[in-house]
Amino acid sequence: MCSKSLGLALAMFVLYFLIEPQHAFQVPEVVKKQVKKVHVRCMNQTGVVEETIVAAHKGLTLPNDPAFKCFLHCMFEMFGLIDSEHVMHMDALLDVLPEETHPTIKNMIETCGTIKGIDGCDTAFQSVKCYIDVEGPFIKSAVDDLLG
Repeated sequence: MCSKSLGLALAMFVLYFLIEPQHAFQVPEVVKKQVKKVHVRCMNQTGVVEETIVAAHKGLTLPNDPAFKCFLHCMFEMFGLIDSEHVMHMDALLDVLPEETHPTIKNMIETCGTIKGIDGCDTAFQSVKCYIDVEGPFIKSAVDDLLG
């Protein structure tokens, strides 16, 4: 339960900065450290190489690579935003993010819907592709802030 709460809290910070990058609030160092730990853990679990992640971030083009897809799934799973049935639960963020972010989150949810890939990794990959299409510049800014 504690790790799920931590994951949701981290996801809250990630998506808050994804949606409101111009906000004056800086990501606390403790959150950055936790996100980096999850990042490394998911890299180790999936075998994705850092170069693939960096290239994807720089170009906002997602590689059609099985290890990268599973890396995304791992990150969402660790943040508590994808369940064991491989269904994304971005609506859970409405309970924890500030009200001024709700229209943006709702827009992502409504625009992307519930995407179902061939497995959990593909579901995460297809969902992230849609989120980038909807809010690409914000996602890039959030990743810049969190991972440097």
